Amino acid sequence: MSLTSGLDDVAVLSVTRQGVALAARLEATLPARLTVYVTEKYAEGAPAHYVRFKDKLQPVVDAAWARHEALIFIGAAGIAVRMIAPHVLDKRFDPGVVVMDIQGKFAIALCSGHLGGANELARLIGEGLGAIPVVTTGTDVNETLAPDVLAKQVGADIENWDALKIVSGALVDGRRVGVLVEAAAPDLSGYAPKNVHLTRCLDGFDAGIGLTPRVIETDTPTIWLRPKVLVVGVGCNSGTSMEELAREIDAVLAEARLAPGAVRGLATITLKEHEPGLVAFAASRGLTIKAFDARTINEQAPPFERSETVFRHVGVYGVAEPAAMLAAGATTCIVHKQRRGNVTVAVAEVPR
Repeated sequence: MSLTSGLDDVAVLSVTRQGVALAARLEATLPARLTVYVTEKYAEGAPAHYVRFKDKLQPVVDAAWARHEALIFIGAAGIAVRMIAPHVLDKRFDPGVVVMDIQGKFAIALCSGHLGGANELARLIGEGLGAIPVVTTGTDVNETLAPDVLAKQVGADIENWDALKIVSGALVDGRRVGVLVEAAAPDLSGYAPKNVHLTRCLDGFDAGIGLTPRVIETDTPTIWLRPKVLVVGVGCNSGTSMEELAREIDAVLAEARLAPGAVRGLATITLKEHEPGLVAFAASRGLTIKAFDARTINEQAPPFERSETVFRHVGVYGVAEPAAMLAAGATTCIVHKQRRGNVTVAVAEVPR
């Protein structure tokens, strides 16, 4: 990935001769793969790899919206707004959109500034082409912390999007916001020190940001960012259903006060990696399964509770605990194995 926002596939759309020339400058400057769309009317002399289109821009935008991670319009902001209007849906999914005037004086972050990367893209254009980046996001102009940007930087999932507006409003208004960090340890030194406070307890703040795999009770309006630091080790009997696996794994996590959104993957023995119920459960949660053979478990796993019964059945003294630790790179489990019906569950945490 070339941009820190993760953008690597950017569309540039131009309907003018000056725009074609500006697109060439962008292509030479931006550290990302660009696909340049130009109208045939002004494509004479344009590089052969530019994508030509004949008539209307709207069908090109329609296709580019679904195909690319970000769009750069070269032309009037009003045109860009009309072109993207049928598609703008949700900041979580929309591509970043930047608009540039045909002389390259300004780079305006128009849509999906944080998660879509438009703010950073506008700044990069400014650095590379000398354009003035125009960023209007409240947290950016106040130079304070943006929870959705923080989540993206550390690869965390946002558990409760409805709290984003409340917490961002508190940050922009300069109210006291507590930041509880128990994983991923981001550098917060550059953010408004007067209202952003690192804390071990969110109670008493006007709003909170929790970067933690744990479920924590607080009356403070808080947005929860779930870093992908948990590995669930799973053993199961043949034919165990997806529903039983889901029920028991969720129960173990709930009892341990661990957030399902912090799970990065499942781990098991190779003998079980293609078990239909386990495969279906992993797919339903968007999780990968990492499997270890008996030799690796027997010779490389950290110490764990050994079972002669398990050894007689599958040739190892345990599955859930050693698989979880091996996959997480941990030396112990934060939840030791629990046998529940046809399922055995253990949880390990990736070391910080």
